[in-house]
Amino acid sequence: MLTDTLRLRKPRKILKKINKLAPRMRKMSDAQLQNQTQIFRELLKKGKTLEDILPEAFATVREADYRVLGLYPYDVQVLGAIMLSQGSIAEMKTGEGKTLVATMPLYLNGLTGKGAMLVTPNGYLAARDEKDLAPVYKFLGLTVSLAFLSTDDEEQKATPQMKRKWYASDITYTTASSLAFDYLFNNLSSTKDRQYLRPFNFVIIDEVDQVLLDEAESPFVVSSKPSVQSNLYGLADQFVNLLDSEKDYEFRKDDGVFWLTAHGIEKAERFFKLKDLFDEQSRAVYRHIVLAMTAHLIMRKGHDYLVVKGKVILLDEDSGRLKRGVQVSTGLHQAIEAKEKVELTNIQKTAASITFPALFSLFNKVSGMSGTAKVNEEEFLDIYNLKVTRIPTNRPVIRKDKKPVLFLTTRDKLMAAIDYVVKLHQTGRPVLLVAGSVENSEIISELLLNMGIPHNILNAYSVAYEAQIVKRAGQKGEVTIATNMAGRGTDIKLGKGVKELGGLAVIGTEMLPKRVELQLAGRAGRQGDPGSSQFFISLEDDFVSSNNTGRQKKYYRRLMRKKQNGKDLVTLKSPITKFSLHMLRDRVAAMSALQRTETNKEELILSLQRKNYYDMRDRVMAKKDLQADIDQAIDRGIELYFKKEKIKNKNDLKYFINEHVTYNKVILPEDLENIQDYKKYLHEIINKVINQKKKTLINKEQLNNFYRQIMIAAMDGCWIDEVDKISKLKIEAHGWTNSGRPQDLLQHQAAFKMYLQFWDKITLAIFDNLLLSQININEKGQLVVVFN
Repeated sequence: MLTDTLRLRKPRKILKKINKLAPRMRKMSDAQLQNQTQIFRELLKKGKTLEDILPEAFATVREADYRVLGLYPYDVQVLGAIMLSQGSIAEMKTGEGKTLVATMPLYLNGLTGKGAMLVTPNGYLAARDEKDLAPVYKFLGLTVSLAFLSTDDEEQKATPQMKRKWYASDITYTTASSLAFDYLFNNLSSTKDRQYLRPFNFVIIDEVDQVLLDEAESPFVVSSKPSVQSNLYGLADQFVNLLDSEKDYEFRKDDGVFWLTAHGIEKAERFFKLKDLFDEQSRAVYRHIVLAMTAHLIMRKGHDYLVVKGKVILLDEDSGRLKRGVQVSTGLHQAIEAKEKVELTNIQKTAASITFPALFSLFNKVSGMSGTAKVNEEEFLDIYNLKVTRIPTNRPVIRKDKKPVLFLTTRDKLMAAIDYVVKLHQTGRPVLLVAGSVENSEIISELLLNMGIPHNILNAYSVAYEAQIVKRAGQKGEVTIATNMAGRGTDIKLGKGVKELGGLAVIGTEMLPKRVELQLAGRAGRQGDPGSSQFFISLEDDFVSSNNTGRQKKYYRRLMRKKQNGKDLVTLKSPITKFSLHMLRDRVAAMSALQRTETNKEELILSLQRKNYYDMRDRVMAKKDLQADIDQAIDRGIELYFKKEKIKNKNDLKYFINEHVTYNKVILPEDLENIQDYKKYLHEIINKVINQKKKTLINKEQLNNFYRQIMIAAMDGCWIDEVDKISKLKIEAHGWTNSGRPQDLLQHQAAFKMYLQFWDKITLAIFDNLLLSQININEKGQLVVVFN
């Protein structure tokens, strides 16, 4: 893999060109500088590429940044901008001005008229950046929008017209989640005039590791009608509570894999009165057992979710934020509710879903910014084909990162961390103390209160004040307790006199993945400021205890016995112990990367189907004459129904006509002798029904609108069922893995078979909608189709 020095050789040459243009830009009047935009657009029309105009375009926006904002991008910021424009990830440390860096590639790609987006992890950052930088883009004649309503008024909703204007802008700021939902809803629109997205072009993902790694496995889901609630959740929970961990199942904590033993399978078959747990008829039971076991073995209260006022609410593991309104998909949420003995919420059928990796694969060019992307450099390259380049800092980093101190127990660790906070607080240095969970943040807060130390706490319960709390964290004497990544993206600026005291002190109280640890340490020492980081960890940390090997567990138990027998064991200094923890962290990182790879493979199954389906749906939405499609659906529908319904005689035919063609009484001719006669007669009846409907319609446009409505309704109804089935494939595949068969191959084969059946189901649904629907014209002369 190329070193950063080699990778930056070409960008440095481009930087020299940009710097040479700086004096000419400075001499230009505002009008001349603004006219550069028109010149660039004309050059692009004449065949010049973005690479051709990059030096002068960057020099232009660099000068505009200075005139409008009073900020002139440093050379290292320009280097970062060049890497972004090339479709790479630029690793830039906290405080290096990533917000300003984005103005250059966004302006350049915005010149094409195809759109350029900046996507952030949360709404605060997107709204802040759009507000701060919009004057620059407007000064240069580009349109800019914030693609969501930055208001707390839940009743105010964005209209398709508003969204169309937002996404038609040259430059758009939004959040990753807003974009995901907009994409899904855009492709669920019933008419063309309610769609608002154009093809995706260029995007910069801010905090790219959070979006494409930390949140890669969480799909965004649009739900439709509720499914019928299953009574198996309670039964499966009762069954799992009866399982013996020694005999009935195996559970590997290191990778979260579990399976029933032969004894456990027999117990399940007795409990649910089944002949074979793995046959087709028992599939639903087995799926609920897997869900219940996942709820009990994998999902941890206080870490993965909380129970608030009788409701299960998910927790963001990295930020500690409550994810209100979000459910774990495929019934796991209901399994957790059964475990916690709270009221089960309705399961919503999935109408559409997408993950961030699938969403951003739709862009022509993707780039990203982060302070810690280098840790996962290989994964970014292997999965996303994104190169990571570390951009030099403008000033040397002088932060002091102290070696972590290792303790045997959580109690000893927390007391040492508290003592360190007290010591620092007495000097006036601001302290950012990071807890590993919401529970620990509350414990630490109570300990500090008992010691009379005032502080702010930032966790799932105080997220509304996040930006304000983080901004104050650098003031003299401030003590702030936060969960892992709270406040990420918001700079902690040092208050008056804090530099002289040593800057911000970051204290970690939990062993964490390397990248998260670097992110936390990076909160201190921005732009050459002084600062320090110190981590206090123990063998009882959740990261350690949930991932350690049997050998490490035995070592921990041996030390605990010694401590209980009176030996003074507080800190652990054995190099072997520390090395084993480093190895454990590397192993967990590798397992996490593997899990994300597997999730991407599973998402690929749905992605291929989703793209094909949405393309077909868009074609139906845009086509001005659907008669040929309707004729084909009728012919194909008759063939499919004759196979499905097994129409062999006149009674079968009569029953079929009353069920699928017309509710009116039909008297069959006596001369119908064979299947061909049946089909010919069926065509005649169908034509009569359709011709009767046509009499209600005024013109061909209204007829085509009728065809479009019945086709879209049929397609969407079948797609909802298809997505729901695919979402269950992963759980059902759990049994395939344990049977020793190749899971990937079986999943793809099953999905492909489902997809072929899916299009046949659409044909049959179009057939029924066409013939059994009722047509009405309302007072406004608009077509209203009622489906029976």
